[in-house]
Amino acid sequence: MTCLARRWAAAALLPLVSIPGLAGRPAQAAPAHPSRYSLEATVAPAAMKARDCRFDAACVFAPDPSGGDDHAALQAAVAKAATLVVPAVLKADGSVFRAARPATVLLGAGTYRLGRGLQLPPDVNLRGRGITDTTVSMITANWQNFTYGYLISWDYHTRRAGSSNLVSDLTVNGNCREGAGAPVRRDLPGRPGAYCDFRGPRGDLASTNAGGGIAVGDRWTVRQVRFTNLEYFKVWVGDGVKDVRIVDNRFDNWGGAESGDEDNVGGGSRNDGVVVEDNQFDKTIRGNSFDFTNAIRTTVRHNSVTADRAVADARGDTSLYGTMYLEGVVQATVADNDLYGAQISLKTNGGYDHSGENRDITNPRDSVISGNRISYAADAGIVIVYDDYRDADGTAGTAGGWDDHSTAAGDHVVRPGGNNVVRDNVVRYSGRSGILVIGSYGHAKNAPDTIIGNRVHNSGWGGSTGYDTGAGLFDTAGIGLSIGDGDRIYGNVVGDHGGRRTTWYGIQLGARRAPTVPSNTVLTGPAGETNAVTRVIAGAYRTVALAPEAPSGLTASGATLSWEESYALEGRPVAGYRVYRDDRLAADLPVGSAAIPGNLLTADEAGFEDAAAGTAGWTAGFRTTLDRVDGTGAAGTGAMSLTSGGTGEVSFAGRALAATPGQAYTSVVSAKAMGAGRWVRAGLKFTTATGTVDNLATSNRATTDSADGWITSSYTVEAPAGAVSVQAWYLIEGTVAGEVHLVDRIGLVAGTRTEQWTDPEPSAKTSAYHVVAYTAGENSALSTVAAS
Repeated sequence: MTCLARRWAAAALLPLVSIPGLAGRPAQAAPAHPSRYSLEATVAPAAMKARDCRFDAACVFAPDPSGGDDHAALQAAVAKAATLVVPAVLKADGSVFRAARPATVLLGAGTYRLGRGLQLPPDVNLRGRGITDTTVSMITANWQNFTYGYLISWDYHTRRAGSSNLVSDLTVNGNCREGAGAPVRRDLPGRPGAYCDFRGPRGDLASTNAGGGIAVGDRWTVRQVRFTNLEYFKVWVGDGVKDVRIVDNRFDNWGGAESGDEDNVGGGSRNDGVVVEDNQFDKTIRGNSFDFTNAIRTTVRHNSVTADRAVADARGDTSLYGTMYLEGVVQATVADNDLYGAQISLKTNGGYDHSGENRDITNPRDSVISGNRISYAADAGIVIVYDDYRDADGTAGTAGGWDDHSTAAGDHVVRPGGNNVVRDNVVRYSGRSGILVIGSYGHAKNAPDTIIGNRVHNSGWGGSTGYDTGAGLFDTAGIGLSIGDGDRIYGNVVGDHGGRRTTWYGIQLGARRAPTVPSNTVLTGPAGETNAVTRVIAGAYRTVALAPEAPSGLTASGATLSWEESYALEGRPVAGYRVYRDDRLAADLPVGSAAIPGNLLTADEAGFEDAAAGTAGWTAGFRTTLDRVDGTGAAGTGAMSLTSGGTGEVSFAGRALAATPGQAYTSVVSAKAMGAGRWVRAGLKFTTATGTVDNLATSNRATTDSADGWITSSYTVEAPAGAVSVQAWYLIEGTVAGEVHLVDRIGLVAGTRTEQWTDPEPSAKTSAYHVVAYTAGENSALSTVAAS
């Protein structure tokens, strides 16, 4: 397993919207605080006392620390204890008939220094006098002896049915900072982000994989152990080990300590039945709080994690830390954890090299994420990711289950996911969406997920309004879904608390440019439960499949915004534009702005408001009759009617205006059918010095007008070489005799922007302005600019 560099390989939450001077700025002061980190035991019993060992025939006192290398003395004590063990008696079927009687090595107070790792055989416990009284520390001059190794580990050559081991009541110190790591509270690690001392100032004197904490075996319990100052994994649970308990431990980098970026509790390798509970992870940790890859029946509960961007910034490391990752883990329970500044992510093992146990892909399945409290996650609070990859022949994996493995050289197994439950969590102030379910391959998920009873507040707190997940682009919503058939999302409460709102939508279904789409999503529970969505900025639900294209080219000049027309999509005619100032709707512009910025046409030619002007400036095309009508304009009351004299098309053209070769020109027109809808095409006519006339028009067939409302067609092109004049030119194709269409809000501009809005009440402070195009039922993505 590598470190953070490959995190989010299938779901890299990348910023999409950047607002100069605003990005990352919290909307208001944060009211919540992380959980208290304390070295005091939460559920663990008191440390073993000397008198308890004296009256226990299976207890061995370790020699006191020598100040030198204590490995030989401790290994001898362990060997002596091993002779006192009474192994378990098994039944014929392999189950335990009589439990083993373990033996114990009791360490003294002080620091035991090890020049190589200490191995515990089955049924031998290692106990200290207390988490602040006994320390086991690495002699870094012997770092080679700890390459891919640990200060304390199971005996890799010996497994015994029915055995158990306990390591408790001590500190494991890897001496990343030589002599540091005392239990002295610190807000920052010592020399944050610098290489461990034994690796040298450039990190090239020793391996990055040297000096882990504890590697556990079958039925081990690690309890009331403090892990600090370690380069490699702090706790490792691998090699198919079973029934491990990691309980009531502490992870920090106090007392001038620092650590490498490997996980605090890491492992996988098909381990089974591991419980990680009641542990505390201080903000000075480095790496993920928890990360298993390829595991089953994992339980992670009652843990508290704090991550702090100030610590990350001091390290110069912008990657996430503190995250709970379950990669290729099935039948997991993640419950009642408290995370501040960190997140929970269920994903595949696809972010690793596709070899060994990661050749086959396992998707999250049959897991429950419940009762967790997640505050101020830098990205989304809870994420579920479904993924696969293609073999050399371009085909995806062959579907299989947990016990299926690939055998053919050119194929791999993909274990589809789904049937995960996300319920009763509280997700507050996430930097992006609160809960996300995303995917890159539809076949990677074959059962619906259930998202119920969650409370999601103030999503998008970090300033994000949209972002790239690596599997589609999302707007900031309380809950987002972009993969699955029949997923259930109901009974959730989504909204914003406090002052400025940051959540744009309650529930988002689908993502832009996504390789997968959700279908048949259930939004009402069996007892009629719906989702309660309050105080979001734009709307309770967002269905991306119905959304128009976003406006582009948004700029601000003072408090005046201008932008380009949204490109019309089939079945999604743009009905207008909405402008938001920060979190408030500032303007609704049906059809578009009344005035077209920089319009080369006169007001009479553009708007038909003056009855006396009539249709002056416009010339009718073949079989077309022009007339001015009143009381039905797109902007104002006036419009121009086009009556068809036969079958084919109606058209009209404006005055010839001086053109500059190479200059981009845009024409725009809004149209409304008085009966059947037809294809409306905005165009331009260029005349060159030789008299050649180029008639050019949009080929976008989505601009079909209707009797229900106005649609806008626009066309942009550069004036050809030798152009001396340009004319606005428009046509409506497919008409029949007697048919009538209306046109209004006509424009010709040198450039591309044909929409404009000026804030009538601009703020003295910089604000974020957001513009969306909208249809009758859905918004586009946001275009954003900062202005004052």
